[in-house]
Amino acid sequence: MSRRYRDVAAKMQQNVQKHLKEMKELSSSEDEEPYESSVLEGVLQTYRRGGGDTHMLDRTKHLLEEAISGRSVTCLICIASIKRADAIWTCDHCYSYFHLLCIQKWANDSVSLRTEETHGPIAVVKPKKIEWCCPKCRNSYTKDEIPRRYRCFCSKTDDPPFHPWLIPHTCGEVCGKPLSSGDNCKHKCLLLCHPGPCPPCPQTVNGVCYCEKERKKVRCSAAKWSCGQQCKKLLLCKSHKCENTCHPDDCPPCSYVSVQSCQCGAEKAKRPCNNPSWQCKKVCNKPFSCGYHKCEKVCHSGSCGTCPNSGTRSCPCGANQRFVQCPDVMETCMGTCNKMHDDCDHRCPEKCHKGSCPPCQVLIEKKCLCSAHTRMLPCSKEYKCETKCRGIRPCGKHGCSRKCCNGNCPPCEKVCDKPLQCGRHKCTMVCHRGPCYPCPRESKITCRCKETYITVLCGREKHTKPPKCNLQCKIKYKCGHVDENKHSCHFGDCPPCKAICKKPYEKCEHNCKATCHEYVAVTFKPVEKPATPWEIIPPKTKIMTLDCPPCETPVSVICFGEHETENQPCHSAKRRCCGRKCGRPLACGNHSCSLLCHLYKHDPQFPNVPYNCKPCDKECIVARPEKCSHKCSIRACHPGNCPPCEILERIPCHCGVTELYLRCRELSTATEEMLSCKQQCPKNLECGHRCRNTCHSGICGVGQVCNKKTKIHCQCGNLKRDAPCNLVRSGEAKVACDGSCEAKKLAAQVEKEKEQRRLKELEEERNRKELAEYEWKLSGKKKKYKEKKVVANEDNRSLLRKYWIPVLSIIICTFGALYMIIDI
Repeated sequence: MSRRYRDVAAKMQQNVQKHLKEMKELSSSEDEEPYESSVLEGVLQTYRRGGGDTHMLDRTKHLLEEAISGRSVTCLICIASIKRADAIWTCDHCYSYFHLLCIQKWANDSVSLRTEETHGPIAVVKPKKIEWCCPKCRNSYTKDEIPRRYRCFCSKTDDPPFHPWLIPHTCGEVCGKPLSSGDNCKHKCLLLCHPGPCPPCPQTVNGVCYCEKERKKVRCSAAKWSCGQQCKKLLLCKSHKCENTCHPDDCPPCSYVSVQSCQCGAEKAKRPCNNPSWQCKKVCNKPFSCGYHKCEKVCHSGSCGTCPNSGTRSCPCGANQRFVQCPDVMETCMGTCNKMHDDCDHRCPEKCHKGSCPPCQVLIEKKCLCSAHTRMLPCSKEYKCETKCRGIRPCGKHGCSRKCCNGNCPPCEKVCDKPLQCGRHKCTMVCHRGPCYPCPRESKITCRCKETYITVLCGREKHTKPPKCNLQCKIKYKCGHVDENKHSCHFGDCPPCKAICKKPYEKCEHNCKATCHEYVAVTFKPVEKPATPWEIIPPKTKIMTLDCPPCETPVSVICFGEHETENQPCHSAKRRCCGRKCGRPLACGNHSCSLLCHLYKHDPQFPNVPYNCKPCDKECIVARPEKCSHKCSIRACHPGNCPPCEILERIPCHCGVTELYLRCRELSTATEEMLSCKQQCPKNLECGHRCRNTCHSGICGVGQVCNKKTKIHCQCGNLKRDAPCNLVRSGEAKVACDGSCEAKKLAAQVEKEKEQRRLKELEEERNRKELAEYEWKLSGKKKKYKEKKVVANEDNRSLLRKYWIPVLSIIICTFGALYMIIDI
């Protein structure tokens, strides 16, 4: 078997390689020339400027790229590659390529098949239009449009020669096809002969938007556009304007509703604004001017007009006319009716009559329905021949055989009699195409108890589920619980018993609340793992009675510390720690027990559980009074308020010079006077003088005026006098310079000049000594240095001439002071 498989695989590989070799030979090397995409993009760049529809342009670009790139195009008829030198035909709708010989064969075969369908051996049918379709887009073409010649894409040149520098199957001339089939664009395509559709017109024209508000120069292919503004054209109702944005075509109907009167004005109703003209159901019933007849029109506008029974009237044939006045009636004349029949072009030969004309009896040559025979018959009579139709009925098996058939053969009337899918019956329908319908007969499918059944189509019994029976199952349980296990009829085993056991427990007074556990199917699985697959023992099932499970009845149990009560199963119910802190208040009254939940009194059932709270070992946490930073004197946590603090505090007075001793409890109630040392405040005011108030808090100088004597000087500092401090600070007290000030300034200037001359002489003496020493060093001779005598200038002036300036200043100051004292 393996050898045979290898032979078949090798043969398949050989065929595949052979097929690939043939496909490689078919693909010509000349069809794979590269091209430059930038060239094509540059040609179509001008078409993209200025907007317009680019869908057709993209389609043209795609087909041009396909033609230039050299990629092989496949003929959908022969599934072979189309070479550049092959004769082709292009569909005018989808622009697909086909070999010319392939499309000719395809079109001829399609026409032949259509002809065979409509023409039997002796069939008499109505001739139909014979068409063939494009293999790709199914666009229809007539028999006369079957291609006979190989033409270029623009259809100007027959059998275009292959040129290596042109697109395949093109003539190299300007396309020249009209760019639009309508009257809007009259331009022609300026591209060279090309495959695919012509691009949109690139010419620039003066365009206008749909609402005619905006005008600009655009491409001819997009001469109209939406400007985005509201249309605002007046609607047909003549009351409202269009609120849509600029749009093509007509404006939509008005969407408003208004109260409008009917044509006669008798009724008013709310109606759409776009349909203002409506009629009520009221008959006009207004009397005409003749007085004998009334208007029988239903709700109309305007006047009722003249009476239709009076005035210039004509006979039914219209030959005679005369004036008739109500209540007279126009009678028929003795002439011929001569009216044209509705169904033909003949005139009525009867005498003038009222009502419709009788059927036309003119003899004409008429064709039968099948168009096979002709006969002279009255114009109004239908002609049917006796020739039987030899066409095939829609069933495709039996002939028509109907007399004078018009080509539309009726359905077949014979019985099909084919065996149906059920395999037991035959088809009783009339002869038809395709498979037969399922068997229409029915079969019964019952439930297990045979009481409920459904009917299904014959042959569907194996694929249909049994019906769901709502009746009670008739099988009894072995445990005896019948009323508790009522269930519907079913197939297979009954479900397990759902009744409650209700047997009393021995240790408690509760009953078992588990579902019935008598005659329960218990599965036993082997414990030992099998060593080999064939030693696997399947699980065994045995029907047996099980013991009652532990009592699960919830029992209320309180925790040790009596914080919460929880429900526990009866078989495991006992008091336990809830996990919370004890929380009972201790003797101090400020804290609570921090131990975990424990007993409040001794219980012999729980000897290891504590039953006393832990004593409080924390410090007093009562908030201290204001300004007290000491701890409680009791230290340990205690009930009630803390005792007053008796610790002495050493605090400075307001001025900070003296320290006072007060009890800590007195600090919170101490007054301003208690914290004062009763001495004069040592602080200075802003002016620099000492504060005159006693020791106080706050800023000095509030509410007092400094009157201390302060010396003030003139501008040059020669004169001075005493003045109150407040006047000096406010700038009211001032000292003006006098003549002594000028004399003092002159004396000081003279003294300054003398001092400058003295310093200059000293500088010249120093320079002379340094020059002499330098010359001595340059001479190189060791001469004994002789100290020159320095002659000191002695001042022989008298005391008055020496100190006249200070004496004069003292005198002036004395007189100034006396003057100020006299003024004060």
